[in-house]
Amino acid sequence: MEELKRIWKKVSEELSKEISAVSYDSWIKPITPEEIDETKITLKVPFSVNKNMIMTKYFSLIESCLESVTSHKFDIEVVVDDAGSEHSEVDPITVENTLNPKYTFSSFVVGNNNNLAYVASLAVAERPAKTYNPLFLYGGSGLGKTHLMQAIGNYYLENYPKKKVLYTTSEKFTYELVTAIREKTNQAFRNKYRRVDLLLIDDVQFFANKELAQEEFFHTFNALFEKDKQIVLTCDRLPSEIPQLEERLKTRFNSGLLADVQPPDYETRMAILKSKIQSEYLSVNDEIVEFIADSIKSNVRDLEGAVKRILVYAGIKRTNEISMELATAALRDILSTQPRRIVTAALIINEVERYFRLSKGSLVSKKRSKEIALPRQVGMYICRELLDDPSFPKIGEEFGGRDHTTAMHNVKKIAEDIETDQELANMVREIISNIKKG
Repeated sequence: MEELKRIWKKVSEELSKEISAVSYDSWIKPITPEEIDETKITLKVPFSVNKNMIMTKYFSLIESCLESVTSHKFDIEVVVDDAGSEHSEVDPITVENTLNPKYTFSSFVVGNNNNLAYVASLAVAERPAKTYNPLFLYGGSGLGKTHLMQAIGNYYLENYPKKKVLYTTSEKFTYELVTAIREKTNQAFRNKYRRVDLLLIDDVQFFANKELAQEEFFHTFNALFEKDKQIVLTCDRLPSEIPQLEERLKTRFNSGLLADVQPPDYETRMAILKSKIQSEYLSVNDEIVEFIADSIKSNVRDLEGAVKRILVYAGIKRTNEISMELATAALRDILSTQPRRIVTAALIINEVERYFRLSKGSLVSKKRSKEIALPRQVGMYICRELLDDPSFPKIGEEFGGRDHTTAMHNVKKIAEDIETDQELANMVREIISNIKKG
């Protein structure tokens, strides 16, 4: 036993160097080394919440520190102290918590589409009720709102373990309220929601049309806000766009910070895919990653689903080689449901103007300056390459009513020039790529 204590003391010292003092005191310090043999070490913790945090957050770190101290790889078993579980009062909010430990700030891929929401969420996690209260995250389904919301909760639990965090959905809140009224347990219901330090409510759009739930949540919101407790809400739209939501709730939702989460752009989609592929220990070449990022533009959930589908398909085929053929076959059903971007002359003109930093309408104006001539020629050439109806009269008409001979001359000139001008060829290729990527 003395040897076990000596080993664990050294392991604890190593762990204290790797994590914050608050995290160490909250989750590592309560661990008691219980038993050790040649292959396994047993660690005891006082409550199930401690075990959950260790298994999801610190297990691999403990494993590596133990191996570093002993030069031996042990199996680790974490058990809950029965005496502590039976005789200590355990907070039902803590036990009920359904936060996904994988939803952390470090696992969230930040891009131009979600940067404000990420920065605001991190600020709320670090200084709850001091910056943005409430924090209202809004955007379409599968874009990462729940990830950010639960990242706030996980950060809070790790750094303030004695505080109470409650995550739920508006639907569950409504269901529990109806149950409380039926069973005459209204006060217990209110105590549950009004005695927390951080309240996370997902999908508040489902409060629409539910007058009783809106009434109860209005008073819950006020009770928490008046006590400087942090509130975080998610929704698929702005508060003003939620139908049949009381004005007093809209006012309160608008009183904090509204941060939107947009569909990921191409660079963010690439980063998300590479992160997910790495987490699944897959080896996929960049060409296939680019193919997925080009094909799936809707949301993060669909991107993650694509990686999982490829993984399953590779398992069925009993291969570790992820080829383009395999990826295409695995994603055939998903790709068939993806909305396709319709390329129009107006879209091409807008993209060319944006690329050359010209004011809107420059390419269709009567101007013939040198600064506009080349972009106009490039735009006509790309129209010839991408449009379903690439006739010269049609192209000329789209560019301010120019005749077909002008369109023909401009297209021919760019076609010839890109054969010898590599810089121009790269420029045209980049604009076409931007148009296709959306």
